[in-house]
Amino acid sequence: MKILSRYKVRQVADENVILMQGRNPGDMTTVIALNETSLYLWNNLVGREFSKDDVVNLLTERFDVDNATAASDADAWIATLSEKKLLE
Repeated sequence: MKILSRYKVRQVADENVILMQGRNPGDMTTVIALNETSLYLWNNLVGREFSKDDVVNLLTERFDVDNATAASDADAWIATLSEKKLLE
C-alpha cells in the first residue's frame, strides 16, 4: 500500500492536519488531524510502498510498545487511512 501523494500535511494553528477538498461543489472540505504518532508514521512512510510490518517496526523502534500492541495499532492506523481514502 502507499499513501496518496496528492495529500500533504499542513500545520494549522499548532495542529498537523491533512485537508481533503470535496470533489463536488456540494461537498465539504474534510480536515484530518494527526497526533504525534500518526505524524511520525506518515512522515516515515509517505512516498513509498509499505506494509503492516513496516508500521509495526516503526512503532516498536520509536515507542515503548510490544509487537502485539504495535500490530493492533498498525491495523487501526491503516484502517483509518483506508477509510479516509488516503491510500492507493
